[in-house]
Amino acid sequence: MDSSNDLETELNRARKAEESSDFFGAAFLYKNSLEYALKLKRKEIVIICKNKIVEMNRKSIASGKDFKDLSFEQKIEGENKRKYEKIIKEFLSEKNLIRILEKIGRHPFLMPKLSNVKKVAKKPPLSYQIASLSSISDEGHILRGGSDGNYAWFMKMYDLQQRLIIDLYLTRIMTDLITNGRLQSQDLSDYFLNSGLIEQKNLKIILVGIKRYFEEDYISALHILVPQFESVFLNISEKLGIDIVALDQKHGLATRTKTLSESYLDSEEFKKVWGEDFCGQIKFVLFEAMGYKLRHKTAHGEITIEECNFQNTTLVLYLYLVLLGRVKVNNPKKSV
Repeated sequence: MDSSNDLETELNRARKAEESSDFFGAAFLYKNSLEYALKLKRKEIVIICKNKIVEMNRKSIASGKDFKDLSFEQKIEGENKRKYEKIIKEFLSEKNLIRILEKIGRHPFLMPKLSNVKKVAKKPPLSYQIASLSSISDEGHILRGGSDGNYAWFMKMYDLQQRLIIDLYLTRIMTDLITNGRLQSQDLSDYFLNSGLIEQKNLKIILVGIKRYFEEDYISALHILVPQFESVFLNISEKLGIDIVALDQKHGLATRTKTLSESYLDSEEFKKVWGEDFCGQIKFVLFEAMGYKLRHKTAHGEITIEECNFQNTTLVLYLYLVLLGRVKVNNPKKSV
């Protein structure tokens, strides 16, 4: 059969699956049809298929029959438990709050190690070899990278390590400091203020985000802190010698500040300065389609109220603490 016949065959199969309420199968068949339509440059069919894929996935999710939440349980016992408790104690036994905040930003256990994740994810289970059937967003969209079983499994293992870090370390440390009155809004604001790393225009807005965090208004805090992090990260990167100026030549010659993206975080220039683990963590938390994607979600109104929580906001604040803990300014001046 030629491609035209293949397209018609797949479309008919997709429609029959849809008519019989096999939405899971219909989504897969419409995806096959989309691939044929793209090769044939059948624009009208492309539009139909891509929308049908989202529609079928949404109906499949709503049915509750086809997709199940995949959960992992890891028990921390014996020597491992003592090891984790010892690390927590290292932070909380420190009497000087500034040193605690600096230690949070510098400690190697608070970001997933890409080399470790690669080792763990080396042999994905068979179910992930058919990831193209199941790697979709809650809104029904096919996730970028979701058709690659190896990549999907790697992202799952990265997510597992990141969540362990949040639950075992970050949440416990920050909760203890806050509930025991050792860390208050003014304390964290002063730490940011005294760093000398953050420009005035950013700092004034970030301090509002910190205030909202301590007021447990995580919706406001995330929408303030996420976009400001991008600006602060690029500004500090420039001070460390990274070129952050982009050229626009669409309507004559113009310059602008680069927009932080996955490609920049993957570049040798950024990884050489910040390390591949921190660049990988920023990418996963803010950009990665199979990660938390907080930058995209806050910018485009796609974040849910469930995602605006203490854990995610604490994780974003942690990214700031890495910047402040690892870069020092001689004779810093207060910006505000």
